[in-house]
Amino acid sequence: MKRITTHSVLVAAMCTVIVACEKNDLPLNDEPLSPVFENNNGMTVLGQKLENPYSVENMEKAYLNLKSSGYETPGVQIETTHLYLRFLPQNYDELSLLKSDSTIILYEIPMDYEITEPGVYYHDPSLPDTAITWQYCAVEVDKHLPNVQYELLAKLYIPLETESADTKSSNSLSSFFEKLEDEALRITGNLDRTINTRGNSKWRPAGRIRVWDNIISGYAPVEGVEVKARRWFTTHKGTTNSQGYYSCDGTFKRDANYSIDWDRHNFSIRSGSVGQASYDGPKRDGNWDVDIKGGKSQYYAQIFRAAHHYYYKNIDGLRRPPENKFLRPQMKIAAYYEESGRSGNCAAWRRTLGILSWIRIWNPQHSSHEIYGTVIHELAHASHWDMGHGDFNDTEDKVKESWGRGVQYTLTRMVYPIYRGGGISSKYTPVIIDLVDKREDDANNNGARYPNDQVQGYTMRQIEDALRGQKSWNDLKNNIINKYSNETKTFVDQLFNYWNY
Repeated sequence: MKRITTHSVLVAAMCTVIVACEKNDLPLNDEPLSPVFENNNGMTVLGQKLENPYSVENMEKAYLNLKSSGYETPGVQIETTHLYLRFLPQNYDELSLLKSDSTIILYEIPMDYEITEPGVYYHDPSLPDTAITWQYCAVEVDKHLPNVQYELLAKLYIPLETESADTKSSNSLSSFFEKLEDEALRITGNLDRTINTRGNSKWRPAGRIRVWDNIISGYAPVEGVEVKARRWFTTHKGTTNSQGYYSCDGTFKRDANYSIDWDRHNFSIRSGSVGQASYDGPKRDGNWDVDIKGGKSQYYAQIFRAAHHYYYKNIDGLRRPPENKFLRPQMKIAAYYEESGRSGNCAAWRRTLGILSWIRIWNPQHSSHEIYGTVIHELAHASHWDMGHGDFNDTEDKVKESWGRGVQYTLTRMVYPIYRGGGISSKYTPVIIDLVDKREDDANNNGARYPNDQVQGYTMRQIEDALRGQKSWNDLKNNIINKYSNETKTFVDQLFNYWNY
């Protein structure tokens, strides 16, 4: 491992060339579960730095105070149980290395500061915008650390996290640890900041996450997002299910700060070009049920739903987009909260070192299913590229974009049955859709003007397999005809000719 004691930054310079591109689950129309938490569209604003009650020094003072007051103190040795660290990854490979260890729970916000104004991202103001921001965490003292530069901020004593089974069975010892924590909070001026409406009973962070969907005119569940509940240096996590419900893996006696990072192991939503898109929620000692409506958080949640679908849910037998593996960086999706003449693009060169975002998405004013379809379309390009890098780079744009349109239509309609697909042009054709859909379903897509579509019955996986290694419009057509038996294949040539304009 590498250790640093002062700020250090590596700023990478990148090259050019882009492969350009244009661009629910359930009909839930009920009212919000609770008032929508108003979330700032900007960067999270920090307040004052708090004195750390869990430092070994302050815990020793608290112990001596209890002892001198006549409180019966057991023979507990106050020694370092955890380390409060901050890492400074030099590139996204190092950040991926950190994130690959699920026992290291990272925060971009320092863990010993007040949050005065929640936001949708945080980046240390002392670092350049092009640098990855500090990553804060608390780890057990004997934890083997990844080979990434870090700074030791404090040695911690967190008694309630290190209780043995025997300790937990002893009410007196457990009560002492709680008394010790109370005293440490008091002498550091943090006890009055604590919310505790439950007395001595503990509570488990839980709730439901949904996002406003203007297609269903209601709130749709956000599946697969990890919710974190943190109290000082202790974090409990839970992942939302298909209905948006989550329950965290531990309990607290006092309040905790809720938060969401819009990422999974395989992909991450970026707040434009700044950094990780997040949602800093409230501090409370009860459930966090949040219905997200408006602003950047709604936009990020919509993009997350589509990316989660392509990576983790049913995709009709298709290949997944590039996954996060050794020497293969996590998929970065930059969400730009601005209008643009293009809905999105995918540029494979931007994956170099994992520093920039492969995919960029614009136009938050678009409808929910348009945003969903755009994300699917761009991820389809990334999946196509992953089948053969050289082949993809030399493939005609018409083939790339028509394939993207087909995947976009197929996966988006799994969630939004009324979706008709993206716009049609000489490059963005519905030929893939026409190969698959039944004749009576032709009116359901934006390419329905073809009056005599006689082709049907091919599967998306068959077409994807036929696409592999084929660089031209005619090569793809001929490979489909030659590769599969289909009673309508005599009309494939006519179909391709119609859309080849």
